[in-house]
Amino acid sequence: MKLILYIALLFSLSASAQKWKVPVLYTTSMVFNAVGDGLNDSGHKDVGHCFNAASIGLVVLSPLVFDYQKDKWYIYPLSCMFVRIGVFDWAYNWTRGLPYNYIGGTSIWDKGMKKLAPPDGFAMGRIVAFTVGFYLPINELK
Repeated sequence: MKLILYIALLFSLSASAQKWKVPVLYTTSMVFNAVGDGLNDSGHKDVGHCFNAASIGLVVLSPLVFDYQKDKWYIYPLSCMFVRIGVFDWAYNWTRGLPYNYIGGTSIWDKGMKKLAPPDGFAMGRIVAFTVGFYLPINELK
């Protein structure tokens, strides 16, 4: 588990170009957050809180990792939102040992997804969302 944390942190901090750092850091942060939530819900609170702290730490330290382009400020929250839609539920389900297409019933997002009743757990939509979230900063930032 520690190895995954170290590798992801190293990869997110050593991405060579500005445009690659943004989606890598956001993806790492969202996966850490999902893994942390999954571990917390599974009763592994100590490790779960460490992953949640690492997730928040990556975002808080992001100004030290890359220079924000203020004229394209909207790219950052859009990228973060689409990456979260794409990877959070899959990482959470994997951590909990649930099927990848499982949709819970407690959060507003889960309730909305259940009402939509997407085929196969909205898998194609998640792939598209992740692709958009990863591609936006690569295409739009210097």
